[in-house]
Amino acid sequence: MEPSQTVVTTARVGQRGRLILPAQAQRATGITPGTQVVVRTGPAGSITIEPLWAVANRLRSEYAELLDGHLPGGAALLFAGGRDIDIDPSDLTVLGPVLHHLPDRAPASGRRAYRDDRGPVLTARAVLAWLTADHGTLVVDALPFGVMPEAAVSDLITVLAHAGAHQRADALLVDLGVLGLRLPGPSRNRTTLAQDTAVAVDLIGVAAQAGYALSMPDALCAAAARRLETGLIAADLLTPVAP
Repeated sequence: MEPSQTVVTTARVGQRGRLILPAQAQRATGITPGTQVVVRTGPAGSITIEPLWAVANRLRSEYAELLDGHLPGGAALLFAGGRDIDIDPSDLTVLGPVLHHLPDRAPASGRRAYRDDRGPVLTARAVLAWLTADHGTLVVDALPFGVMPEAAVSDLITVLAHAGAHQRADALLVDLGVLGLRLPGPSRNRTTLAQDTAVAVDLIGVAAQAGYALSMPDALCAAAARRLETGLIAADLLTPVAP
């Protein structure tokens, strides 16, 4: 929902910091009881209140144009990652179970193929696909409980740098966190990092044998999904290699 008009009004902060938004402000912004909002403090003591849907719309408006030419060409797709999939081994491609493409919805139940209690791992290009309304439908549902490993964060910042927008990285990551995406940061467990790297190298080799290029950041995300036993959402994951 887009704001219908600009409203400037006043309100009084009550006990325990409670603030009641005037009715005209609620109508103008579409805020109703139960609406989740972001409260930000700014310079000189300013405070802004922004509904989560407005955050998502703002990011898409800002970055879709800013990153034009750096966005993935295809939609975000769901891959098995580390999920235990019920499939005949003969139906698996040479890419194996981790990189096996799954339908967005389980045909029998109509439910998403990932679970709320174990959100999928998202690659940088999956998040970039979300920034384009045409290619981010799957990520819209996954973002509020997804995980973006450090390899994907670094990959995303690299894309911003190529677009000349690296100074916006912190703000973008904060907004993605506000929307629910978990950013666990660098692994302090060297054993886990080593294991993920070894799996990633193997996946890159498997992809190469099948005639595809798989980037190291995306391979690390696939390895993390395998370790976490969850799905992987990625865009432009496998690029055919010219013979």
